[in-house]
Amino acid sequence: MTSEPVEDEREWAAEKRDFVADRRDELAAERDAVADARDAIADARQALLDEREQQLDARAAGLGSAGGSVESPASRVADRADRAQARQDREEMAASRDAAAVERDEAAERRHAATPTTRLAAAFAAVAEHLHAADSFDEVLSRIALAAVSTVAGCEMASVTLREAGTFRTVATTASAASAVDQAQYEVHEGPCLDAVDEAVVYARSFPDTRWPALASRPSDLGAESAASYRLAAPGLWADGAGGSLNTYGFEPDAFSDEAQNIGLILAAHAGLAAGAAHQRRDLQDLAEGLNQALASRDVIGQAKGILMERLKLTPEDAFDALRRASQRLNEKLRSVAVTVAQTGEFDSGDALPPGSGASRPPARAGEQSVS
Repeated sequence: MTSEPVEDEREWAAEKRDFVADRRDELAAERDAVADARDAIADARQALLDEREQQLDARAAGLGSAGGSVESPASRVADRADRAQARQDREEMAASRDAAAVERDEAAERRHAATPTTRLAAAFAAVAEHLHAADSFDEVLSRIALAAVSTVAGCEMASVTLREAGTFRTVATTASAASAVDQAQYEVHEGPCLDAVDEAVVYARSFPDTRWPALASRPSDLGAESAASYRLAAPGLWADGAGGSLNTYGFEPDAFSDEAQNIGLILAAHAGLAAGAAHQRRDLQDLAEGLNQALASRDVIGQAKGILMERLKLTPEDAFDALRRASQRLNEKLRSVAVTVAQTGEFDSGDALPPGSGASRPPARAGEQSVS
């Protein structure tokens, strides 16, 4: 009779060890993906700098052939060497990450071969896939609440609370009653969902609870006889004073066993990381979009400069200055003026031509001879 509980405890301990190891591998893979994305952005930036310096070198060579030797500044040579070293360092780190990923995969295979897949591990694998498939931060929060109901024994309804600028609000829920229980706590400024923003787990076996005298029996009146709330720890996600909690509610007093609370803790830890990953993905996507827009703007400005240089016989610096002056005079963005020139060949110089570049010229159009 006594050996069976001991065996169950050993199996549960083994399941938890395997789950923690698998989760550690998943986090390492996520970190590697973020590092790879950052390296790609750094490589794109360096490519821009390299191309810019090639243009400067070509310009210097042209000036040298016209009027004496003009050597490339030593600082540019040093900068190129530094960028080349940085690129090599990133490649070595990427290779190291790849090797570590291979080792993790081999270790995971050995674990799975030694221990059969358990129902708990399978359930959390499904939860992980479900959370990380979410397209947005808000969707991740909604899926966290749904996962709590399906994963934590005794949980009949769930919600997610966020604290921002000292104000609490429910951002995801599986039932209107859960939102009402949250609101009751917000109104009296006390309760498990508020305390859990700063504590790992807060368990209320029943209501009323002496820890929250003002809350009294209001949760019970709304259908929640017991509650277990967990901190959503998301490194890098919460600003100062902000935070979140995952709230699970039961329809019976003391609805959550120790095992259920442990599973809730694991789910909350995983959910916080998933929310943080969604937030990071959004930031990286915004950064990549900004870089793409910068590249597109740079290309079209280069095309417009080339047209002005050829038709108005301007230097690269004077051509850019003419675009900038036109942008200010027309109260339009520089890129908008450049797009007009690149697409139509038209440029209303007005007073946009730099001083000393020649007399005021009529608009230059595609196919027309510029006036000099």
